[in-house]
Amino acid sequence: MSTVSEEQKVAAVHRLSVMSERHPELKRRVADTRLELAAAILAMDAVDERIQEGEKIHSLQEQAAVDQAKNAHARALADLLRGEH
Repeated sequence: MSTVSEEQKVAAVHRLSVMSERHPELKRRVADTRLELAAAILAMDAVDERIQEGEKIHSLQEQAAVDQAKNAHARALADLLRGEH
């Protein structure tokens, strides 16, 4: 269940659009961190598949990388929304 209203979502879309135009370098940083997050998720999924196939490995390192990438993406997005460098 989401606690974010439709009005808040619309306001966020507008804010992202405006701040992306004003701060293209921050927009690029958000895109870069989103790509890093996607790569970390794919790496974790690959390890999880190997575990399901019976390989005796742990995905803790990959899970930590995903958490770190999520945090970096969240920080970059917050900086963009706030216009902070």
